[in-house]
Parts: sequence; structure tokens; C-alpha cells
Amino acid sequence: MEVSSNLRSTPGRVVRLLILEDNALDVELALAHLERAGFEVQASVAATKQEYFDFLKTGEFDVILSDYALPDFDGATALKMAKATHPRVPFIVVSGRLGEEIAIDTLHLGATDYVLKQRIERLVPAVKRALAEAEEHAIRLRAEARARESEDRFKQLTNNLPQMVWTTDNYGNITYANDAWKRAMPENVKHWRDPSILHPDDLNRCVDAAVAAGRTREPFSMECRYLNRTDGVYHWSLLRAVPFESSEGAPAWLGTATDLHEQKLREESLRTAEKLAVTGRMAAAIAHEINNPLESLMNLVFLLQTDQHMDPGSRKYLDMAEQELERVSAIVRKTLQYYREPETVSQVDALELFVGVIHMFQGRLRGKQIEINANVPEPVAFTAISGEIRQVVVNLVANAIDAVETEGKINLNARTIMQQGAAGQGSRAMAELTITDDGVGITREQAEQLFQPFFSTKGAHGTGLGLWVSKGIMEKSGGTLKLETREQDGKSLTVATVLLPSEVTNTAEERQQSVA
Repeated sequence: MEVSSNLRSTPGRVVRLLILEDNALDVELALAHLERAGFEVQASVAATKQEYFDFLKTGEFDVILSDYALPDFDGATALKMAKATHPRVPFIVVSGRLGEEIAIDTLHLGATDYVLKQRIERLVPAVKRALAEAEEHAIRLRAEARARESEDRFKQLTNNLPQMVWTTDNYGNITYANDAWKRAMPENVKHWRDPSILHPDDLNRCVDAAVAAGRTREPFSMECRYLNRTDGVYHWSLLRAVPFESSEGAPAWLGTATDLHEQKLREESLRTAEKLAVTGRMAAAIAHEINNPLESLMNLVFLLQTDQHMDPGSRKYLDMAEQELERVSAIVRKTLQYYREPETVSQVDALELFVGVIHMFQGRLRGKQIEINANVPEPVAFTAISGEIRQVVVNLVANAIDAVETEGKINLNARTIMQQGAAGQGSRAMAELTITDDGVGITREQAEQLFQPFFSTKGAHGTGLGLWVSKGIMEKSGGTLKLETREQDGKSLTVATVLLPSEVTNTAEERQQSVA
């Protein structure tokens, strides 16, 4: 049986009741009290166990009102049946005979409240309280579900990142770590700056940075070395930490560590290659300079040895001098062999060159979140020793990466221009390559010394030989290298310009296929 009332306690809301009662007058009395209190009720009334069971199987209810003593079963059984099918629905026992012991037992079994029929006026506040508690519980469940969903998304996202990600309390104790952290760090590590995982030389710097950031609640970043358990080697990492509030409102930190190990190895390889190239050039230059006076000395010794009037003692000393000069000459020849410049000249495609160099620096570009673009709208080619020109572009791009801040921009452009030649020679086609960055720029004083050997704007991080070597390569290739700072749209841009004799021999279609 279903009964409806036209009054409501909350505008627009209908309270769905399941009433287990075999006395129709008691049902009417209960509904009358609720109606006078302003409830709009939709009631399903069951008088038997089967009717009650059928309603539980098919209906949805906000509150269940149940008599305790029924002909074919009791309120305790009705409560158990309700908890099995509708565990979140408030269950209120309404009975004429309910001793204190039975009332307590029903509450222990999960009843929300109990009301004596002799004091039926208590039904209204009991229903109101039950509905309020149920709504509060539903809100809490929804909030917990949203929190779990958000946490699951966060875990799924961070576990798919190559970087180590963790959260800590305000004291640095780890509260969450992603899979990358778990793979790299020992299981017993509970703190992001644990001395067992940080390089001893970096520990104090990390502690100082964390203490300073804790006072200001400002993000911080730094490079440090973590001991990676997969290979037992300290890996350079770019560490970043940002503050946030935990779900309990407590101060907390989110940390990330981007592995720079491969990038550092590549950088070291590039520096080593640069130093070796410079050493070879210097050795060749010095050996060449020594060779000229050495030949003169050997010629003089030869002339003295032909003198017929020289006494035997003096000739003996000349022979010894000749032997020593031969030894010096052998050393010079070996030194010249140390650096042999390649003479193989080939056609170089500007776009292929740019793509290869960008690929080489992918790690550093990602680490500093640098946006780099190569713009070669038309085929640009030139004839040169490809390895040497590649060395020039690598050096210029490396300098640009060092100069720009995080999230900076670098643009690589290439085009063919016509350059006026010397008097009477007309104009000639030139390949113009430019590397532009929005970094710190070049001062006038620096510009005057840029191409001097051993001058560097990078302090201890630079050799001061890269631009000197690059300029030498360009001069040998018949080209030029120029660096300048320009003002554009209110920003300072550093522009490195490489000019080389151009020679275009393939079509745009062939060029795109070769790059692919």
C-alpha cells in the first residue's frame, strides 16, 4: 500500500518512507504527525514480512519506520533485512512495547533511533535528525569519493612521469612517492634529503635551501646529486619543490627531481671533444712554428759539416748537435700527426644540420623547458667540411642554452642571401645561419673579447676556447661569424650569424625526404 501527503519539510523534496506496520490506525497517526510538521511524504506500507521484503527488493527509501512486534516476525529481523539491502537508509523503530534492554539492542544492531507509540510526537524530530544525519553522511561519502578520485588521478599521472615525484610534510618527511622514486631510492628512505641518498657535497646546500624556503613558503630549485640504487652511481638531478596545503590544511611540499645524468655525460663529452680539438690545433700551430727555425738549424749544421778546415773535435760536436736536432724533428712530426684536419668537403643541408644539433641537446632543452624552433622555409645548402660546421653550430647552440633562463626561447633560422663581392666581382649567394636566444645578452666589453682564446662569460664552466675555435673554422671555410645583441619588442636578443658560400643543388622534395 502507498500513501502520499501534499505537505513537505523542504521545498521540492519528497521524503520516501517504508513503513512496516500491521495496524492501519498507527500508520495514519504517524503520517498525520509528519504531515503537520510540514513533510511531503510518499509512503510504502507493508503489513507482512513478504510485503516488506518485496518493497526492499524494488524500492528506494529515505527512512524506514518499523514496528517491533509483528505476527510473523520482529523488528530485529526487519532491521537485519534492511541493513542487508539498504545499509545507508536510517531505520527507526516505532513500537508500543519496547523495553530499555530491547531498545539498546536495536541501537547496537544499527537502528538510528526508537520511538514509543505512546510518545508518537517524538517521531517528527527523530525523522528530521535521521534525514539530516543521512544527508551529512552522503555529503561526506561524496567528498571522500572525489578525494579518492583526485588522488587516483594524481598517482596515475605521477607514476607515468620519468621524473621522481614526491610529497612531504613541512619537515621534509615523505608522505607519497611515485614509481620513479621507488625504483631509484632504497625502500627505507623516509626523507627527501636523507644523507644516505644525497651526495655529501650537496647535503648542506639542500638543507640550507629547504630551511630558507620553509621560512618564506616560496618555491625553490637547485641541482644536486642523488645516489641511484639501480647502478650505484650519483646522478645529477634538477630538484624543484613547491609549497601547498594538505587535505588537512597543514603546510606541505611537492617535489620533483629530473635526472640530468645522461645530459651531464653528453656535456662532458662535448667539453672533452672541444678541449681535444683545441689542444690539437694549438699543438699543430706550435709544431708548425717550431719546424721553420728547426729546418734552418739543420741546414746550418749541414753547411758547417761541409767545412774542410774544421778540426775533428768540433766535427764531433756538430754530429751530436745533428742527432739532437733529428730527435727534435721527430717530436715535431709526431705533434703534427696528433691533429690532422679532415679535408673531405661535402654539401651540407642547413635543415638536416639543425635537426641533428637539436636532437643532441634534447635532454638539456627539456631540463630547462626551453622552446627551440628551426625555421628553414626554402632549401639552404653550402659546401664545407660538415664535421667542422657542425662543431660551430653545436658550440653556438650550447652557448644559447647556457644563456637563457628556464622556459626561454631559441630560434634557428637559415636562408640564402646575395652578398656584394669585392670590386669587379659582382654578388654571390651566401648561406646565412642565425641562432637567436632571449638570454642574458652580450655587453659591449664582452663583445670586444668574445673571440679571444680563454675568454669566457661562464666563469669556471667555460673553457674560453669554443668561439675562438669556431671563428678559426669559419675563416678557413671562407665564411664569417658574428655575435651581437639586438633590441626587439622590448626584449634583448642575442644573435649569432654564420655566413658561408651557398650552393643549392637539390630540390625541396629531395631535401624533405633526406631529412625524414
